[in-house]
Amino acid sequence: MFMLSLTAVQATAEYSLEESVIYAQGIGFDGFEVVPSAAEPATIVGPASNVMVDWSDDIVFHQFPAGQKVRTEVVLHNVNADGTMGPAVYTITAHLLIAPVNADGKLGTAIYQSCIADGLWVDGPSEAYSAEVNELGLLLYGFNWDTRGVDAGTYRLVFWLEKDASCPDVNPYSGLPIVYYPVDMTQGAPGDTDASAGTIYGIVGYDFAKELSWLDITLLEKKSGRK
Repeated sequence: MFMLSLTAVQATAEYSLEESVIYAQGIGFDGFEVVPSAAEPATIVGPASNVMVDWSDDIVFHQFPAGQKVRTEVVLHNVNADGTMGPAVYTITAHLLIAPVNADGKLGTAIYQSCIADGLWVDGPSEAYSAEVNELGLLLYGFNWDTRGVDAGTYRLVFWLEKDASCPDVNPYSGLPIVYYPVDMTQGAPGDTDASAGTIYGIVGYDFAKELSWLDITLLEKKSGRK
């Protein structure tokens, strides 16, 4: 499935959003302020208080050899009071970190770390973490992890929400202050840990107090070709 990264450098989208979105900082994919609108799909600016984090089925139920490109996808949706799925959530505070898991269970040196804010206000191509719209018009956070040159073994992918030094107080494009409305992750998608859906190769965990989720995957030895 082809995904289009919506950064300031790539302002023309092949796919259009087909779902409502909460923009927690009022900043859109292009780095500019969005205009709230009730027209479907709605554009909402404000907090997201009951957010479900969902890792893509492909990475949870698939095993990868070292050297293969691994598509990482995370989806955030606000959950309505009646338990139904609400709008998608877009926040420039979304981070991704990838690091090896050592034999003692501790994380080694990160081989990738970035957040959405890293790529919003830069000129030219960027390897920064990004938000994307797929061919179904759904919002996701995606990264193509190229594991060429990476050893076989277990790796942890950590997705978390945090306003840090990467997240400016003022929009560099408009000069307007950025309001960081809270985004509270409160639950994970049931399918991420449901073995009845298939053999689970990506082990998902959560720490909602720290607004984070992680996924441990084991890259197999590559049997042929170059790493």
